[in-house]
Amino acid sequence: MEPLGTMGEDMLDFDGLASSAALINSSLDSDVNVTNITFFPYYQHTMSVAATYIVAYFFIFVLCMVGNILVCLIVLKNRRMKTVTNLFILNLAISDLLVGIFCVPTTLVDNLITELEEL
Repeated sequence: MEPLGTMGEDMLDFDGLASSAALINSSLDSDVNVTNITFFPYYQHTMSVAATYIVAYFFIFVLCMVGNILVCLIVLKNRRMKTVTNLFILNLAISDLLVGIFCVPTTLVDNLITELEEL
């Protein structure tokens, strides 16, 4: 990464969100090198858009958990519901629970925290 002083003005003004910090490297012989580095934010959305994403994903997550747990409980508790077709539906509900547990939160994080790509 270039030092802060040699970057263009367009790199310095990244929606007013870029922050700079001094990185201090010291070696064994007490020489100190100071390098300016600019850290660009990882968030690509405003706070209101991020809050909307979080609420929507939370709503989807809760519906996924409640609906699929109900399907699992109904099929497992009722003896008459243990047909081949309903066991297949139970299998689908369990796999959908796993998707909800592992994929929904990681997709939310991926949508919220990514670097902006240059066009």
